[in-house]
Amino acid sequence: MAHYDEMTCMQYLDGQLERTRATELAAHAETCGECRRLLGALERESRLLHEALVEEDEAVPARVLAPPSPEKTSWAWITALGLAAAGVYWVWTDWVNPGLNNLSQAGFGEGNLLTLLFFGGVFWKGWSDMLNLVQVLATGTLVILGLGLLSRLGRRWTTVAMVVSGVAGALLLPGGAAAAELRHDKQTYVLAEGETVKNDLIVASGIVKIDGNIEGDLIVFCQSLTVNGKVSGDIIGFAQSIRIEGTVEGNLRVFANNITLGGSVNRNLMSFTQSFETASKSQVGGGAILFGETLTLGGKIGRDLLSFGARTYLNGSVGGDAQTKGERLSIGPTAEIIGKAKFKGAKPAEVDPKAKLGSPLEFEEIKNRPDYATPRFYWRQALRWGAAFVLGLVLMFLFPGFFRSAVRTGDRIGASAVAGLIALFLVPVVAIISCITVVGLAVGIISVVAWVALIYSAQVFFGAWLGSKLLGDTRLFLGATKGDKPVGYSEGAGALLARLALGLFIVRIFGNIPWIGGWVWFAVIILGMGIFLLSWYDGMRQKPLAV
Repeated sequence: MAHYDEMTCMQYLDGQLERTRATELAAHAETCGECRRLLGALERESRLLHEALVEEDEAVPARVLAPPSPEKTSWAWITALGLAAAGVYWVWTDWVNPGLNNLSQAGFGEGNLLTLLFFGGVFWKGWSDMLNLVQVLATGTLVILGLGLLSRLGRRWTTVAMVVSGVAGALLLPGGAAAAELRHDKQTYVLAEGETVKNDLIVASGIVKIDGNIEGDLIVFCQSLTVNGKVSGDIIGFAQSIRIEGTVEGNLRVFANNITLGGSVNRNLMSFTQSFETASKSQVGGGAILFGETLTLGGKIGRDLLSFGARTYLNGSVGGDAQTKGERLSIGPTAEIIGKAKFKGAKPAEVDPKAKLGSPLEFEEIKNRPDYATPRFYWRQALRWGAAFVLGLVLMFLFPGFFRSAVRTGDRIGASAVAGLIALFLVPVVAIISCITVVGLAVGIISVVAWVALIYSAQVFFGAWLGSKLLGDTRLFLGATKGDKPVGYSEGAGALLARLALGLFIVRIFGNIPWIGGWVWFAVIILGMGIFLLSWYDGMRQKPLAV
């Protein structure tokens, strides 16, 4: 004989079961002793709980006992959507649009932006066909999220969001990697002169020397790299020292302590380095984006130059515009800039009279502190606060239980700080190690993306915790006790939103104080990441409830 479960019996006692279903259950209970005993036990528990919550001398307010009534769309959600639009406007105008303009001026069009950021070539073979689909999925997810905020169908839309995220994550997984030759040697790898690799080449070694030809991309992880031969594709290098004396027909993207370019790069150049130098005979056919401490440019750059260096010495030629930012810029006598020249620095650039400039050098002084006297500063801060608040609103809407648990986890300050420090410094190291192998490349990239997202979200968790500490717990006590422990709590969503808003406001104020603002943000990131990780760990340890 089939029996009714506990949930169905509770719905029957509460009068929430459909009439037909309730009639069937009542008839079944008359002939089934087990279901009749279950109904009796549940009815006694409900009566005891009701008696614990209701006292003879003080009646419970009707608004507490009354069943929840459907709510109309609140002005708060409309305000939230407005703040979301403001946040999107700020992100686009302050980050995306200026970045695209700078990259375009440096010879990298929008079509090459993803290639620039994720290293192109063999790294993303099989991924480019997914770009349009990813954009459609992203748009669809935002539409679903907006509808969910308006309708406030919490659990139902949580399921939808999880399904969409899962599908998007599955579709983002790369297909089978293209064939490539792998070389690993702890000491030295040499591609001798006259030898040819008719494929992509991935090398991990102490010293790498390329005297032959590579008819594909070269990806190298080493201590020292020297290229005297020819590479038909791109070079992506991670090394302590890199020297390019040969020819690179594709792009050159390198991360090293010091880099010397004496040969030619037919397309674009991007480098992250401490010391970068181009010889007078070197040539870059496209544009160059350079990040470093000391940049010495003596060769030819065919298109635009965008550089960020503490000290930049330009004595070569730039075929397009030149934009530099740093402490010091020196333009030598043999320098030539065809397009516009602009320098952002602490003091004006030193320009030799013999230098050939297409237009007068524009100088913009870098201020050490934000301009608190302008309305624009406060408008930008308001937009940033609004963007963080909307993110917290979305997190609380999609994962209410986890978000409230994270707020209470913040009381474990020591454990949160340790977890945050480990995540902040360990995840990038693990991601870089994972990227060394082609198999772990997707894991490494996803880890970096998640790490960046967590760094930004840290202010939300910290702000919610800080607001709760200042204004008190968000749970509303209904007056019931069981032994020495209080029961009968009701979570207040509106109260938690108010605490989140206050916490983010305080973080934004102290984070903009000169000299100490950087340390404030460091503490916020550490504690916020730790709060998230500890809450996630505690949730994983909890056993699922029996059904």
